[in-house]
Amino acid sequence: MSRTPIALFILVGLAGCTVGPDYAGPVTAVSERWIEPATAGAVETAWWGRFNDPLLTGLIDQAVASGPDVREARARIAEARANREAVAGGRGPQVTAKGSATENVLSENGQLPIASIPGFVRDYSLFDIGFDASWELDFFGRKTREIEAARAREGAADESARDVMMTLAGDIVRSYFELRAAQADIRNAQALTASNDEVLSLSELRYRGGEETRIEVDRAQSAARQSAIQVTEASTRAAAAAYRIATLMGVAPETVVPHLKAPGPIPSSPEAIATGVRSDLLRRRPDVRRAERELAAATANVGVATANLFPRFSLLGGIGQQARKVGDLFSPGSTRLQIGPSFSWPVFSFGAIRAEIRAAGARADAAGARYEKAVAAALSDSEAAINRWSAAKKNVEDARTSQQADQHTLDLARLRFQRGEDNRLDLERARASALASQKRLSEALGSEGVAAVALFKALGGGWEESES
Repeated sequence: MSRTPIALFILVGLAGCTVGPDYAGPVTAVSERWIEPATAGAVETAWWGRFNDPLLTGLIDQAVASGPDVREARARIAEARANREAVAGGRGPQVTAKGSATENVLSENGQLPIASIPGFVRDYSLFDIGFDASWELDFFGRKTREIEAARAREGAADESARDVMMTLAGDIVRSYFELRAAQADIRNAQALTASNDEVLSLSELRYRGGEETRIEVDRAQSAARQSAIQVTEASTRAAAAAYRIATLMGVAPETVVPHLKAPGPIPSSPEAIATGVRSDLLRRRPDVRRAERELAAATANVGVATANLFPRFSLLGGIGQQARKVGDLFSPGSTRLQIGPSFSWPVFSFGAIRAEIRAAGARADAAGARYEKAVAAALSDSEAAINRWSAAKKNVEDARTSQQADQHTLDLARLRFQRGEDNRLDLERARASALASQKRLSEALGSEGVAAVALFKALGGGWEESES
């Protein structure tokens, strides 16, 4: 056999194949059992409803529906989808309608001997109208790989939007807990200020009566000032949290801040949070799924680069009418037709193309490393969140026990004062101790809520896979 038939045989054999690596999703061995003590059950989706606060739920619903961060993420999805449709549209025949009307003047001293040709005029009009078509045959899968990459990028944009929505919901809930905890501190600090002012007045009376030293008066005065400072600091924290929520929602502060500044209780955190099966975490976390889609796109791009090593085959065609006079444009003799195959092959660019393939492969390797990092971060993040949640609940139990003990002491002090067994100073000191315990309990409840938010986010709860 001669070399030409052999080459043709090889090309025909390769026709219809798709070059480059075929993508297979990464397989990561993950234990189904958590390291930290976990609660069995399905992971919550709209988990913010577990806090049973209608105002909080309304804030999140509004932010997810129309917040600027979400709108931007959805715009990126629309862009990726349009790009994928554009790439897919390029796989079929491309038809272009064309038309022209030109005045032409040929040179007498040019390549054609115009003056020597009888009846040939130097200047003339030319009218042309018709259609040109081309269709690149995807013998080596370049278009197929381009569509695969575009589809994967669309999936990555979709996962990014889910990540944005989940992060937005988490930030709003966290800020809301900080707001309510600060408001609880305001109420507590105001009550503590009134109690410390009473202690200061009594200490000054006892000092003037010679029953206390100046040290006790100075101590009472310092406590009164500290509690007044706490009121100001808590008010500042509450205002900052309210304005932060407005920023997260992307609305003018006056539309939500007045409602948020109205005092409200700290939302109750769930008694338990189901963590699901540990190995399912990678299918829920949008950051991990986004990293997987980016890996798929990078792998497909290796195939796109590899296809450039091979020739591109196309079918070309054109049909139309061409004439020197408008009146002759649509006569049968003015019809023009062109049809036939073509190919292009950058035979002297293989060095550059192979460098592009290596670069695409390196980008795929980097995407694989990012995926592995996302998996490791997701596992560690979720385990740490379970640990923080357990510690936060323990802190609430301890703070509540301490608060109940100090409240019992205050009740006894009040009873002894009513019976005349203790003076007013002892009662106010017991009240100050009870208020301090109440402050610690409020702080523990706020921290418990923040820990719950972190755990819900770490578990990947938020939106179903079919949502966007």
